[in-house]
This record gives sequence, structure tokens and C-alpha cells, in this order.
Amino acid sequence: DRISGGRLSLNVVSSWWADEARQYGLQFDQHDDRYARTSEWIDVVKGLWREERFSFEGRFFHHRSINIWPRCYQQPHPPIWVSTTSTGGAQQVGAHGYIQATFLTGFDTTKRIFDAYRKGWREAGRGQDVPIDRLAYAALIYVGDTESKARAGAEKLLWYVNSNKVPLHFSNPPGYVPVAMNMQLARGAHNVVSAFGTKQGTVDGAIEAGTMFAGTPDQVLAQIKKHWHHVGGYGQILIMGQAGFLEHDDTVHGIRMFAREVYPKLKELFPGTMPSGITEPSKAAAGGSHWPHPAPMQTEGPV
Repeated sequence: DRISGGRLSLNVVSSWWADEARQYGLQFDQHDDRYARTSEWIDVVKGLWREERFSFEGRFFHHRSINIWPRCYQQPHPPIWVSTTSTGGAQQVGAHGYIQATFLTGFDTTKRIFDAYRKGWREAGRGQDVPIDRLAYAALIYVGDTESKARAGAEKLLWYVNSNKVPLHFSNPPGYVPVAMNMQLARGAHNVVSAFGTKQGTVDGAIEAGTMFAGTPDQVLAQIKKHWHHVGGYGQILIMGQAGFLEHDDTVHGIRMFAREVYPKLKELFPGTMPSGITEPSKAAAGGSHWPHPAPMQTEGPV
């Protein structure tokens, strides 16, 4: 945080792979316990950031007079992100007021996750209005100056869902998601780590599902607007713009096209003064601030 002059954010992801935990001799908790452990771990980290000498006595962690040096550049601490694809997890994240990020969850699942976050935020007494910068969506994004170039880049990006996948018996280990979510998966809901063989494995299918935004600048802008309005709005976009066999020059082209041709229009359409859940800019409070800058998507493992 000090080296970067305050540009650090902490993104926390609860464990997801049961066998990996067992290989290291670690306990793999059920879903709610994993999030409880994660929440307590964040409390410990925040305590270390805020206090010169910190003690903690919890359900999972026990510490006496610990400290870290040097201190954070950002005060009281860097922004905290928590990545979750479940409504139960999102509600807990909202109750704590952390930034909620979700990854390749499309239209309806993202709406449920964001609704759960807003519910947790309000029930925790944080107010009726949820700041729009508390919600983030990550998608496969490729922008080309022509439709043919955009299609070629998008096809290469799909390596992530068509090739970079875990074995079927690891994609949903026991306890990974709540029973209600497993029921939804059994009824055909989209599982982001098991997309092979589904319509999300094609460019058109992924765009339709809301897991990919790809095309010319105008096409990508329209796709994001459709998704944004459906889910109730978000103030952060995380770009997964490189994967598989997408070469450096093509990667730079796609990101540069987004930054120059799409991002300025998004800032104009969706000012950062809007509370989440209000999808018409005219209903938002007037102000000059805008969306936070898009961040590069980390490409290691499911979130």
C-alpha cells in the first residue's frame, strides 16, 4: 500500500476446493462456516491495520498483542473486496459494507446476488441507499474496431470457460454452495465453473447469458447497459480481457478500445452519485463524480 501510494485493495475469496484443503491438512467448512471464518479473518486484518497492538478472541482465531509494520498508507485501511457468487455470502458482505464482486454470473443470478447485498446492507442499519461503488461485476470483455476483429478476440477469450475448467467432480464439492443453490443448479441454473457444453461456450451464447460483452464499441455499450439495468446497477466493472491464446497486441487492442470508446460513455450514462437499485440516472442525485476506474480481472481460479 505504501509502495503504490495508496492504490492497494484487498480482495478476499473464501475457499472453494475441498480436496485442495484436505491435501494441505486443512478443514473444509460448510458454506456458512466458510463465510463466518472469512468474516472473522477480515476482522483480524482490519484490527491489525487500525491498531498498533491488537488482540482478538473469536470462534476461529485467537491472537494476543500482535502488530504489523509499516502501517497502511490509506486510512483507516485499504478498500476491502469480497468475491462471492452466492446470495447468502452477498448478504453477509452487504452487512459489513465491503465491496461485493461477482464473476460471470449473468443476468438473473447477478440480480439475486446484488439484491441480497442490498438487503444485508439495509438490515444492518447502513441506510436505505446503497452506494453504487459497493457493487462490482466481472465479465469476459473484448472490444474491436470491427465486428470481425471483435469476434476473433472473443472466441479466444472463451478458452477460459471451454478449456480452463476443473474436473466435474471438483466443480461443486459437497458444502460448496447452499442447498437452495444446488436446487437451482439441478433445475438448470448456470454454474460458472461448469460451462463446457452449454450455450455459454459460444460467443453468442455468452453474450446472451451476460457473461461476455463483446463486439464494436456501440455493441458492447448496449450489452453492458442491458445487463446494468437488469441487475439494478453497479459502479465497478472488472475486465477479463486476456485468456488462452489471445496474444499481447490483441489484448492491448481490446482493452484500449474499451478505455477510449466505451468507458467515457459509461461514466456519462451512470454517474457515481447514483445509489444502487436506481437504474435511471435522472432519479439520482446530481453530482460530478463518476464510476471508479475499471480494474483488470484476475484470471486465477473461480471466485
